[in-house]
Amino acid sequence: MNKDFAYCLWTFAELEAFVADEYSWLLSTYRGYNYFIQRCDVARYMLLYRYGGTYVDLDVVCRTPLSAIFAESPVEAGVVLKPTLPFGITTDFIAVRRSRDPVVRGVLSGLRRAAASWWYPPLPYTSVIYRTGPTYLTRRVDCHGRQDQFFVVPWSEYPSYFDRVDGASWHRWDGWIIWNAYRLRHEVLRLIILLLALTVLVWVYRTRHSIANYIQKKLG
Repeated sequence: MNKDFAYCLWTFAELEAFVADEYSWLLSTYRGYNYFIQRCDVARYMLLYRYGGTYVDLDVVCRTPLSAIFAESPVEAGVVLKPTLPFGITTDFIAVRRSRDPVVRGVLSGLRRAAASWWYPPLPYTSVIYRTGPTYLTRRVDCHGRQDQFFVVPWSEYPSYFDRVDGASWHRWDGWIIWNAYRLRHEVLRLIILLLALTVLVWVYRTRHSIANYIQKKLG
């Protein structure tokens, strides 16, 4: 489907050498991440800024040739991105028309601050998504001043472009809890409403009897 594209595989050793050569100012941050997936997130931003091109996760299936996705995106948009649930954009598909793109430069410029921030919950899943992953990318792109320089594929067109198999290989225990809670959010909400209703009924029942006893004593 993408015969005109060359596929490049980078090992962890090659990536670290690349960071040391091209982004020495970020090397200590890169090495300091607690999880390998954070280095993978950051490496894709660095490679795309240096060379341009397209990053695609192994669990993403292209239904349409990448050239068609570029052709149907605004010409002035240097970066093409994919939406994700429950909101924002994802890091599993990032297409960059030209190297040294200003949108990707803005993503790189916030990495050290995000890595050093103590605002984010110290859990594996939240550490990843807020410091390097989808939530971080969404925030940095949203802060970019020129909305015309990037394009997010609309949800209505998403099924014609992409399919996805279940990956989530980087998820740990907290990721499993968070995503299952999201998938079962309607059932969880119904359970919460039911528990609240039962609590109110018990309170009303006990209050009614207390008031009745109090009146009896006064009248007695």
